[in-house]
Amino acid sequence: MIPEGIGLELPTRITDAPGRPHLDICPPSLQDKDFLATEERISLRPVPFTQPAELPTWDRQPLVYLTLGTAFGTAGLLTTAIEGLATLGAHVVVAAGRVPLDEFGDVPDNVTVRAWVPQAKLLPHVDVVVHHGGSGTMLGALSVGVPQLVLPQGADQFANADALSSAGAALCLLPDELGADAIAELTRQLLREPSYLEAARAVAEEIARMPSPDDVAHQLPDYARTE
Repeated sequence: MIPEGIGLELPTRITDAPGRPHLDICPPSLQDKDFLATEERISLRPVPFTQPAELPTWDRQPLVYLTLGTAFGTAGLLTTAIEGLATLGAHVVVAAGRVPLDEFGDVPDNVTVRAWVPQAKLLPHVDVVVHHGGSGTMLGALSVGVPQLVLPQGADQFANADALSSAGAALCLLPDELGADAIAELTRQLLREPSYLEAARAVAEEIARMPSPDDVAHQLPDYARTE
């Protein structure tokens, strides 16, 4: 369930009791095929959660959302991405996360930078998401059928980028490929070529067919085991 080399280990109580069913929020078309074939899964629709908050405003379309999450964002990488995305004629909303806003200086008029945005409320309005490949942002964007440009930095992000790219719903730039021009060019490609939108919407339909959390909660007693 956890890709090798990302620094996470399963708790002993799980590794000592293999064969138990797993709640799985990953749509089957993106899930590891070996896991699908060998593990007992309880499919569960990923449902985003956000605190009540007002959306930032934007004055043009398309709308591009840029976030590097709460752990992997740096002022340098975000600034590079902003530099490229600002050239597209789109409005760019940036969630800076842990990066202090004063490190960005002056930004172009078509760029809005906030420390935090209500992501689940914003995503249905977005045309492309540029992000680090974290599972929450990835699944949130897929749930509303939005194409993605993934800039993986660590943890499970490289595996997520591979799965999204294989599904045709995203493009990826590896760390040694990053630059303002490259980010702008691939985002432009995502905006112009309908195949990425079609692939993202196909996964959104798949997610919508997955059992809801309420449905799964009522089924969990059927999976209870006694020692």
